[in-house]
Amino acid sequence: MPKRFRVVVNGKIYEVEVEELGEGSVRVASQPTQAYAPPAPVASAPVAQTQPASPAPVVPAPAPSPAPSTPAPAGATTVSAPMPGKILKVSVQPGSAVKSGELLLVLEAMKMENEILSPASGTVKEVRVKAGDSVNTGDTLVIIA
Repeated sequence: MPKRFRVVVNGKIYEVEVEELGEGSVRVASQPTQAYAPPAPVASAPVAQTQPASPAPVVPAPAPSPAPSTPAPAGATTVSAPMPGKILKVSVQPGSAVKSGELLLVLEAMKMENEILSPASGTVKEVRVKAGDSVNTGDTLVIIA
């Protein structure tokens, strides 16, 4: 008898039906659903089981939002992390003059080194990360005024 599960992938909810076909074989059928409503609680009575219960599917919890930090000064350009990763190298320091397109730092994400470039010319007012720091998407890295 097939078992039904509800799975969330990239914010889209799928109802999945899994059926055991034989030794080592599994057939999976899925259909996207339009809206998600959590199942209503069901009062359960003791049930005799002839087979061990299968574990519920694991759905990862959303990443925690970044801790609030002090806002950038008015008129300043904030350079934020475009993706989660680890800071490998910081090429600027407070007081450095930078030009638009100049390398600010290197961010490693998914085993790739991503160069974070200055979006504007100006003077680096603040560097909020150092080599070895882990960052999340949207974390402030550098402030340029």
